[in-house]
Amino acid sequence: MEHVVGFRPAAVIFDMDGVLADTEPSNEKAIAVVLSGRGGVLSDREYGALVGQSNDESWAWLIDRFGLTDEVAQLQSEYVRAVLPLLGTTRPGPGVMPLVEGLRAAGTRLALASSSPRAAIEAVLGALGLSEAFEAVVSGEDVAAGKPAPDIFLRAAAELQVSPRQCVVIEDSPHGLEGARRAGMHTIALRTRYTAGMELLADIVIDSLETLAAE
Repeated sequence: MEHVVGFRPAAVIFDMDGVLADTEPSNEKAIAVVLSGRGGVLSDREYGALVGQSNDESWAWLIDRFGLTDEVAQLQSEYVRAVLPLLGTTRPGPGVMPLVEGLRAAGTRLALASSSPRAAIEAVLGALGLSEAFEAVVSGEDVAAGKPAPDIFLRAAAELQVSPRQCVVIEDSPHGLEGARRAGMHTIALRTRYTAGMELLADIVIDSLETLAAE
């Protein structure tokens, strides 16, 4: 990674959905399951706008969008029940395993900062065989304000005991990239099919993690 970012970071903080694996179709399907019994149909474009937001913020937006009468907690509970079985077959994205293994071998500290519920994070990491790969795992449930607030990234750095300026964040969403910038961290944007048409403001924009093969 040093040859790409221009310095050797003390820590790399990964987003999960869209970065470690293409879990967005599973997330979108689970939301569709919850909405289907309430007459709501979410377009791909609308789902793309939710990518990177906390689950509470996403459901609050969906409640307003479809005029739902349910509480966020109820919708979130139904979503988790729907998504967990779908995440059990998750596979890593291109370049993920070599990058993670290379960074660990080089002594770089690793953290995960994901807006997803902790149960979903554990399911994905288990399916990928990465349950022990990250020294710090921070969920959107662990912070008061979700992305684009910097809270989740600052907490990950604090748990690693690393200065934010020594961290590189790999994100695929505008919300996540903004949060990382506000945390004072270096940013790498990974284009995905959900966010490829959006403006990704980052130090570096890549199309695959294979670009970041660790030295």
